[in-house]
Amino acid sequence: MRAVGGLIMASVMLLASCASGYTRVRDIMAAPDGFVGKEVRLQGTVGKAIDPPRPQAYMLRDASGEIMVVTREELPAQDSEVALRGIVRSVVSRGARWSLELRVEETQRLR
Repeated sequence: MRAVGGLIMASVMLLASCASGYTRVRDIMAAPDGFVGKEVRLQGTVGKAIDPPRPQAYMLRDASGEIMVVTREELPAQDSEVALRGIVRSVVSRGARWSLELRVEETQRLR
């Protein structure tokens, strides 16, 4: 019964975020299994650029949270507003500890 409740909650969150046409970062972070490997549309404010050795990347903030965006495009200016389409990926990274990191691989910049 608990699994059904979780599935219903994830479905409601997904439908609510799709009403505006854009997915909220919080929804991706709360239920990554529903988004990994799928295309999403995000909009928000560009945060700091991510330093190498990572591919060209930046942090994107919306009212609900922050997520890393990897791009082949030119990096947008910090504090600029962008909208994009991309694929959600999960990556295992190793720092002081192993961790699962979520990011979006930008496929198209919408603005």
